[in-house]
Amino acid sequence: MKIGDRIQVCACKADGSVYRSWRTNIETMDADSIVTVSPIGSEMQDQKRGNIRIGHTMRSYYWFDKFYNLIELFDTQGNLAQIYINIASPPYLEMGGLCFKDYELDVFKYPSSPAELLDEDEFAEAVVTYQYTKEFQEKMYSAANEALELANCWDAKPCPNFPLISMSP
Repeated sequence: MKIGDRIQVCACKADGSVYRSWRTNIETMDADSIVTVSPIGSEMQDQKRGNIRIGHTMRSYYWFDKFYNLIELFDTQGNLAQIYINIASPPYLEMGGLCFKDYELDVFKYPSSPAELLDEDEFAEAVVTYQYTKEFQEKMYSAANEALELANCWDAKPCPNFPLISMSP
């Protein structure tokens, strides 16, 4: 993989099953991270909803030593609309693409509001379904607290410049 490559990203449940995937472009990468960008209108495959079009331009940051990844979402005018952080495994390479296991907790932030922790109910269900240990639960809440701080002080780069993709099928 190298800058400019188009790769597949797979969001997986804790058991490794893919629940969402999309193709994206590598904007930057180094030994510690990969940053990808996807233009508004890009297609995403979702196991529950089928193929959907992304309504924002996305820039996603994946760090190889963090239990979260961060997504900047930009509106059609190129303004930062929100920051979304998945509490997840560090990314790993599989079948030529980038994968991560999503552990249900999420951090969400609008530019004018403080960050919020979301989906604690889904995390509680996953604790039972995937038999997360007490230590693992504490580690994920620690990652969530770190992600809350990160979201509150995040300084987004300007929106990537892409031509608009047609939203028609």
